[in-house]
Amino acid sequence: MSSGRKNNSRQILLLAALIMICAAAIGILILLIKGRNKGAAPTPSVSPVPATEQPGVVDSEAPDTTDAPVPTDEPTVTEAPTEAPTGYQYGPMQPDDSAKAANFGFSTEVMANGNVSKSYSGEPIEFLHNDAYSQADGVLSFRGSCFRQDPYFGTATVEMGKLQQIWQHDTYSVPKGEGGNYSGVWTGTGWTGQALLVRWDSETRAVMNMFDSAKAKEGLVEVISATMDGNIYFFDLETGEPTRNKLTFGVPFKGSGSIDPRGWPILYVGQGDHYKESGKESKAYAISLIDGSVLATFGNKPDSFALRTFHAYDSAAVVDAGTDTLFYPGENGVLYRVKLNTNFDKAAGTLTMAPETPVRVRYSAIRTQSGKYWLGYEASAVAWHNYIYLCDNAGFMQCVDVNTMQTVWVQDTWDDTNATPCLEEDPENGTAYLYVGNTLDNKMDSDGKGEVAFFKIDACTGKIVWQKEYTVYTDKHVTGGFQGSAVLGRGELEGLVITTYSSVGNGYAGYVVAYDTKTGDEVWKFQVAGYTWCSPVAMYDASGKAYLIVCNCLGDIYVLNGQGQQLDKINVESNIEASPVAFDNYIVIGTRIKGIFGLKIY
Repeated sequence: MSSGRKNNSRQILLLAALIMICAAAIGILILLIKGRNKGAAPTPSVSPVPATEQPGVVDSEAPDTTDAPVPTDEPTVTEAPTEAPTGYQYGPMQPDDSAKAANFGFSTEVMANGNVSKSYSGEPIEFLHNDAYSQADGVLSFRGSCFRQDPYFGTATVEMGKLQQIWQHDTYSVPKGEGGNYSGVWTGTGWTGQALLVRWDSETRAVMNMFDSAKAKEGLVEVISATMDGNIYFFDLETGEPTRNKLTFGVPFKGSGSIDPRGWPILYVGQGDHYKESGKESKAYAISLIDGSVLATFGNKPDSFALRTFHAYDSAAVVDAGTDTLFYPGENGVLYRVKLNTNFDKAAGTLTMAPETPVRVRYSAIRTQSGKYWLGYEASAVAWHNYIYLCDNAGFMQCVDVNTMQTVWVQDTWDDTNATPCLEEDPENGTAYLYVGNTLDNKMDSDGKGEVAFFKIDACTGKIVWQKEYTVYTDKHVTGGFQGSAVLGRGELEGLVITTYSSVGNGYAGYVVAYDTKTGDEVWKFQVAGYTWCSPVAMYDASGKAYLIVCNCLGDIYVLNGQGQQLDKINVESNIEASPVAFDNYIVIGTRIKGIFGLKIY
């Protein structure tokens, strides 16, 4: 009996020890998980809004924050995503023989911490995927997201495919600066000029300087339109009623701007012209949409690092949410990378920004040194994984690794490429593709005719998969070719990429063309009477049925179905260069003369 009790006691002790070991292991695991969560979601930091900025007015005495000192304390960035999705495995970023930088005498230099070098190593970047990039409902950047596929959000309920104008607001003009030799005026909304649409959450709406009626409206979608008349306008998408006072800067905004993709109340927008007048030098802005103050400016002119003296921003910024880092390509030929150090406390209604000195990249090539072609980016950047894709005025597409700021590959897109590419992922083949076309600026004959092309380019290698060539016409008034950005189709448009091109033959007519993404075959073509610098928009109902919105220089606004057939057309009696944008059944379009229009498809 005593021997049996001893064995039972030993078994009990062994069992107790095993239980204690398991409990300790579980405790360690819990601590590790808590530690990981703590690192991914830091405690919010509250900082007061600077009192030196006056809402809605450019302060000519405000300091240039381009070279602001690096903060000694690391500010806490609140509400950033806990993890960036890894996505699928893609192939090696190995340039095709046709896309090697050496083919074009292409070279880059990086300026970081005041030093110019060929190399750079920065905080690792991994852009959020197209579907996760915008973390608020709406269209927060040019062409919708970092893939630039289509500026449409929501679902349309359509019975007839007809358009109805529901509101209109006047726009005005400002004198031209260096971009117009200080002669004439910039008017209304121009290229690219797409408005932004955002459905703010109720907590963010509550801390903004909106009118009480706008704050109280549940589900409000705000229209934000930065125009060439020197103003930034704010409207209710459904009614057109102003949601807050406009911001007046007195300098033109040609680009579309971007709302911070985290859904934070920050507008990034670039100046479209340079002025000699103090305070109006060309720059890009970060504007608080809490009170309208200027949080910071970037890439201010003059920038001695730039190889081109003309200085403007027609592009839209991209932001890496995980590291709070802004990327902005400039028409001076410089790509800016800026650590923002943003603090947004939604509960307290405070927003501050302390940007570090930008990392700058400039480039040159044999073509840009010829005197015929020029440096500079007017197209917006496409962001995929840790890569940015840029098109430039010299007819190059570049792939840049933002972790090293080195050029991976360069492809020849023939001529000035103003259109922003759109990106399509191909998980089956471990790559992605870019679709873009060029304009006719340098290659026309004595009659103004010449060839342009629409390209499909492999995002990993830079190899041209297919290209479609056209003869177009350019004169001193209108540049022919591809000024608009393509729509990557889904729903009934799945497998198609739809684009527009202008000035066919000796006239100003244009075409809307749908291509098979795999073969490049033309599926359908629709002719419009006037040239089309703006980009098309595809809207979809719940079944995936598509409605394309296309505009032209004569003020025509077309509705096409998925087969390229016209369903409706209205005219607003003004040149439409700015790209339309849409949310559910609503469409916003800016014009050069007649103002900003709100429409509805029914």
